[in-house]
Amino acid sequence: MRVRSIGEFGLIERIKKWVTPDDSSVVVGIGDDAAVVEDRPDLYRLITTDAFVEGVHFRREFATPWQIGWKAMAANLSDIAAIGGEPRWAVVSVAFSETISVEEVEELYRGMNAVSSSFGCSIVGGDTSFSPDRMLISIAVIGEVEKERLTLRRGAKIGDAICVTGELGGSEAGLQVLKEKGPTDEDVVRRHLEPRPRLREARTIGEVCRIHAMIDISDGLSSEIHHICHESRVGARLFAAKIPIWPGAREIARKMGRSPMDYALGGGEDFELLFTLCPGEVERVRSHLLNNIRTPVTVIGEIVELEKGVVLVGEDGREREMPQSGYQHFGAQRNLG
Repeated sequence: MRVRSIGEFGLIERIKKWVTPDDSSVVVGIGDDAAVVEDRPDLYRLITTDAFVEGVHFRREFATPWQIGWKAMAANLSDIAAIGGEPRWAVVSVAFSETISVEEVEELYRGMNAVSSSFGCSIVGGDTSFSPDRMLISIAVIGEVEKERLTLRRGAKIGDAICVTGELGGSEAGLQVLKEKGPTDEDVVRRHLEPRPRLREARTIGEVCRIHAMIDISDGLSSEIHHICHESRVGARLFAAKIPIWPGAREIARKMGRSPMDYALGGGEDFELLFTLCPGEVERVRSHLLNNIRTPVTVIGEIVELEKGVVLVGEDGREREMPQSGYQHFGAQRNLG
């Protein structure tokens, strides 16, 4: 059997069978945005890691070293946001050719430090290694969350409102512009190369209500709602007309003969938060977040019974099954910028 035949998520499910921890201090292992372990009586410790491979996650001809560093670190911090926590420390391992300039490496670390330090996370160590061709960046972030504010993918309840922060599709639009034009200083390109993790938003939402389930949108809205439904053993009904798509993404998608909805559902790397909560809490969350951080929250659907599946209600009112689209390693690949 080839890895390609089962894809990234199928492979993860198989790995889970062999590495299930016996340690009672492990609260959550493989399968969420971060591992969760016991720490203090009132606190959980969070651990997350991501690898970024040149030619798969980024292209050096599309981004500056600073932007590559920023995005690699931002993606890890976003995983901590999805759990409802705060990042504390990061370790960074990098591998590259000896032909890379010292100045490029310094800029790479400046980008990582710029985003990590802005959220109170310190880079405290790591490793450097030789790579004959492609650059590799691997980051692990350690964070923490109060036990009562831990938020996982599982926990969505039938009747919950499904909400999303911000607007979707901007990152995919930026990638398409990069592929067509190359590096440019347009805002749409920065949406792809310089995402901002929603750490403050996650913490602010947690101040006013109990979030039932949450995930960050790294692989696309379609993929992430499937993750929540799988872990929570529920279904979902999303409404196409309510999904907030960034206006710039709409314009770029139409110019390129694509559907803006494709950018939102399958584009990924917007790093917005997708979460569920009691419908009665929505207005309080929406006004609190808008007043304190100026980030909009949109209700895009509802959690339903498992047997109803995951469906998208089109603007014509027809329900269609929503496939789990979006980026997946070892499947149908796409090059990222």
